[in-house]
Amino acid sequence: MTTKVASSDLRVRRTRLMIERAFLELVQEEAFQSITVQQITDRAMVNRATFYDHFADKYALFEYSIRNQFQQLIQSKLPPDFTYCASNLQFLIETLCQFVAQVNDHCRHKNPEGLPAFDEKVVEVLNELLLKWLTENRSATSARPPALTADLVSWAMYGAARHWGNQKPRIPLKEFTLKVAPAISSLVGELAEHIPEALQPNR
Repeated sequence: MTTKVASSDLRVRRTRLMIERAFLELVQEEAFQSITVQQITDRAMVNRATFYDHFADKYALFEYSIRNQFQQLIQSKLPPDFTYCASNLQFLIETLCQFVAQVNDHCRHKNPEGLPAFDEKVVEVLNELLLKWLTENRSATSARPPALTADLVSWAMYGAARHWGNQKPRIPLKEFTLKVAPAISSLVGELAEHIPEALQPNR
Protein backbone atom coordinates (compact mmCIF):
# COMPACT_ATOMS: atom_id res chain seq x y z
CA MET A 1 0.00 0.00 0.00
CA THR A 2 2.79 2.42 0.94
CA THR A 3 4.60 1.71 -2.34
CA LYS A 4 1.43 2.38 -4.35
CA VAL A 5 0.81 5.66 -2.53
CA ALA A 6 4.42 6.77 -3.05
CA SER A 7 4.26 5.84 -6.72
CA SER A 8 1.01 7.75 -7.16
CA ASP A 9 2.45 10.78 -5.39
CA LEU A 10 5.52 10.69 -7.66
CA ARG A 11 3.32 10.61 -10.75
CA VAL A 12 1.36 13.60 -9.48
CA ARG A 13 4.55 15.57 -8.89
CA ARG A 14 5.94 14.64 -12.30
CA THR A 15 2.74 15.68 -14.04
CA ARG A 16 2.64 19.00 -12.18
CA LEU A 17 6.27 19.58 -13.07
CA MET A 18 5.63 18.97 -16.78
CA ILE A 19 2.63 21.32 -16.76
CA GLU A 20 4.54 24.01 -14.86
CA ARG A 21 7.58 23.77 -17.14
CA ALA A 22 5.38 24.08 -20.22
CA PHE A 23 3.67 27.12 -18.73
CA LEU A 24 6.97 28.80 -17.78
CA GLU A 25 8.24 28.31 -21.32
CA LEU A 26 5.09 29.83 -22.79
CA VAL A 27 5.11 32.96 -20.59
CA GLN A 28 8.58 33.73 -21.94
CA GLU A 29 7.23 33.56 -25.48
CA GLU A 30 3.93 35.43 -25.29
CA ALA A 31 1.68 37.46 -23.01
CA PHE A 32 -0.10 35.56 -20.25
CA GLN A 33 -3.57 36.62 -21.39
CA SER A 34 -3.06 35.04 -24.82
CA ILE A 35 -1.90 31.67 -23.46
CA THR A 36 -4.56 28.95 -23.55
CA VAL A 37 -4.93 25.75 -21.58
CA GLN A 38 -4.68 23.88 -24.88
CA GLN A 39 -1.26 25.40 -25.56
CA ILE A 40 -0.10 24.38 -22.09
CA THR A 41 -1.33 20.80 -22.41
CA ASP A 42 0.12 20.46 -25.92
CA ARG A 43 3.52 21.67 -24.69
CA ALA A 44 3.38 19.46 -21.59
CA MET A 45 2.11 16.48 -23.62
CA VAL A 46 -0.86 15.82 -21.33
CA ASN A 47 -4.56 15.95 -22.07
CA ARG A 48 -6.92 18.68 -20.88
CA ALA A 49 -8.61 16.38 -18.37
CA THR A 50 -5.24 15.78 -16.73
CA PHE A 51 -4.61 19.52 -16.55
CA TYR A 52 -7.95 20.10 -14.83
CA ASP A 53 -7.19 17.29 -12.38
CA HIS A 54 -4.40 19.51 -11.08
CA PHE A 55 -5.48 23.10 -11.71
CA ALA A 56 -8.84 24.85 -12.00
CA ASP A 57 -7.55 27.09 -14.80
CA LYS A 58 -4.44 28.89 -16.03
CA TYR A 59 -4.79 31.47 -13.25
CA ALA A 60 -4.53 28.76 -10.60
CA LEU A 61 -1.50 27.38 -12.43
CA PHE A 62 0.08 30.84 -12.50
CA GLU A 63 -0.43 31.31 -8.75
CA TYR A 64 0.94 27.84 -8.00
CA SER A 65 3.95 28.42 -10.23
CA ILE A 66 4.84 31.83 -8.77
CA ARG A 67 4.61 30.52 -5.23
CA ASN A 68 6.54 27.36 -6.04
CA GLN A 69 9.31 29.17 -7.93
CA PHE A 70 9.83 31.74 -5.18
CA GLN A 71 9.83 29.11 -2.44
CA GLN A 72 12.39 27.05 -4.34
CA LEU A 73 14.61 30.10 -4.83
CA ILE A 74 14.50 30.91 -1.11
CA GLN A 75 15.22 27.29 -0.16
CA SER A 76 18.15 27.12 -2.59
CA LYS A 77 19.76 30.27 -1.17
CA LEU A 78 18.87 30.28 2.51
CA PRO A 79 20.00 27.69 5.08
CA PRO A 80 17.35 25.68 6.98
CA ASP A 81 18.17 27.46 10.25
CA PHE A 82 17.69 30.90 8.69
CA THR A 83 16.42 33.09 11.55
CA TYR A 84 15.59 36.73 12.07
CA CYS A 85 18.52 39.16 12.26
CA ALA A 86 19.64 42.24 10.31
CA SER A 87 22.08 40.42 8.03
CA ASN A 88 19.61 37.64 7.21
CA LEU A 89 16.91 40.22 6.49
CA GLN A 90 19.29 41.87 4.02
CA PHE A 91 19.90 38.52 2.34
CA LEU A 92 16.16 37.87 2.03
CA ILE A 93 15.61 41.30 0.44
CA GLU A 94 18.35 40.53 -2.06
CA THR A 95 16.73 37.20 -2.95
CA LEU A 96 13.35 38.88 -3.34
CA CYS A 97 14.80 41.55 -5.64
CA GLN A 98 16.43 38.89 -7.79
CA PHE A 99 13.13 37.04 -8.17
CA VAL A 100 11.08 40.12 -9.07
CA ALA A 101 13.73 41.26 -11.54
CA GLN A 102 13.84 37.80 -13.09
CA VAL A 103 10.12 37.97 -13.82
CA ASN A 104 10.54 41.49 -15.18
CA ASP A 105 13.38 40.44 -17.46
CA HIS A 106 12.16 37.08 -18.73
CA CYS A 107 8.38 37.18 -18.71
CA ARG A 108 6.96 38.10 -22.11
CA HIS A 109 4.44 40.38 -20.39
CA LYS A 110 7.38 42.40 -18.98
CA ASN A 111 5.43 43.68 -15.98
CA PRO A 112 4.50 41.56 -12.95
CA GLU A 113 1.76 44.05 -12.06
CA GLY A 114 -0.04 43.00 -15.24
CA LEU A 115 -0.09 39.37 -14.21
CA PRO A 116 -2.79 37.85 -11.98
CA ALA A 117 -1.98 37.68 -8.27
CA PHE A 118 1.79 37.99 -8.76
CA ASP A 119 2.32 40.40 -5.90
CA GLU A 120 -0.10 38.60 -3.59
CA LYS A 121 1.62 35.24 -4.05
CA VAL A 122 5.13 36.64 -3.56
CA VAL A 123 4.05 38.56 -0.45
CA GLU A 124 2.24 35.47 0.84
CA VAL A 125 5.52 33.50 0.84
CA LEU A 126 7.37 36.42 2.45
CA ASN A 127 4.66 36.76 5.06
CA GLU A 128 4.88 33.10 6.06
CA LEU A 129 8.65 33.27 6.43
CA LEU A 130 8.62 36.53 8.37
CA LEU A 131 5.83 35.29 10.64
CA LYS A 132 7.90 32.20 11.45
CA TRP A 133 10.93 34.37 12.20
CA LEU A 134 9.05 36.82 14.37
CA THR A 135 7.11 34.15 16.23
CA GLU A 136 10.34 32.37 17.10
CA ASN A 137 12.01 35.63 18.13
CA ARG A 138 9.43 37.46 20.22
CA SER A 139 12.02 40.07 21.22
CA ALA A 140 11.86 41.42 17.67
CA THR A 141 8.16 42.16 17.98
CA SER A 142 7.79 42.96 21.69
CA ALA A 143 4.29 42.09 22.93
CA ARG A 144 2.56 42.87 19.67
CA PRO A 145 1.07 40.14 17.48
CA PRO A 146 3.85 39.16 15.04
CA ALA A 147 1.28 38.58 12.26
CA LEU A 148 0.72 42.33 11.90
CA THR A 149 4.43 43.07 11.58
CA ALA A 150 4.88 40.20 9.10
CA ASP A 151 2.06 41.58 6.94
CA LEU A 152 3.26 45.18 6.92
CA VAL A 153 6.94 44.38 6.52
CA SER A 154 6.41 41.85 3.73
CA TRP A 155 4.55 44.46 1.66
CA ALA A 156 7.26 47.03 2.37
CA MET A 157 9.92 44.58 1.20
CA TYR A 158 7.98 43.78 -1.95
CA GLY A 159 7.55 47.47 -2.71
CA ALA A 160 11.31 47.97 -2.39
CA ALA A 161 11.97 45.05 -4.73
CA ARG A 162 9.53 46.42 -7.31
CA HIS A 163 11.23 49.82 -7.08
CA TRP A 164 14.65 48.30 -7.75
CA GLY A 165 13.35 46.04 -10.52
CA ASN A 166 11.82 49.00 -12.37
CA GLN A 167 14.98 51.12 -12.33
CA LYS A 168 16.72 51.76 -15.65
CA PRO A 169 19.57 51.25 -15.14
CA ARG A 170 19.47 49.40 -11.85
CA ILE A 171 22.01 50.23 -9.20
CA PRO A 172 24.08 47.24 -7.99
CA LEU A 173 21.88 44.93 -5.94
CA LYS A 174 24.31 44.73 -3.02
CA GLU A 175 24.37 48.51 -2.82
CA PHE A 176 20.57 48.70 -2.93
CA THR A 177 20.02 46.07 -0.23
CA LEU A 178 22.58 47.73 2.04
CA LYS A 179 20.43 50.86 1.88
CA VAL A 180 17.06 49.17 2.21
CA ALA A 181 17.73 46.51 4.88
CA PRO A 182 18.31 49.01 7.73
CA ALA A 183 15.06 50.80 6.87
CA ILE A 184 13.11 47.53 6.91
CA SER A 185 14.77 46.44 10.14
CA SER A 186 13.97 49.81 11.67
CA LEU A 187 10.35 49.41 10.56
CA VAL A 188 10.09 46.19 12.56
CA GLY A 189 11.32 48.02 15.66
CA GLU A 190 9.12 51.07 15.14
CA LEU A 191 6.01 48.93 14.73
CA ALA A 192 6.80 47.17 17.98
CA GLU A 193 7.08 50.48 19.82
CA HIS A 194 4.08 52.29 18.33
CA ILE A 195 1.44 49.58 18.02
CA PRO A 196 -1.76 50.73 19.80
CA GLU A 197 -2.33 49.06 23.17
CA ALA A 198 -5.74 47.85 22.02
CA LEU A 199 -4.06 45.72 19.35
CA GLN A 200 -1.63 44.07 21.75
CA PRO A 201 -2.47 40.63 23.13
CA ASN A 202 -3.61 40.24 26.73
CA ARG A 203 -0.71 39.70 29.06
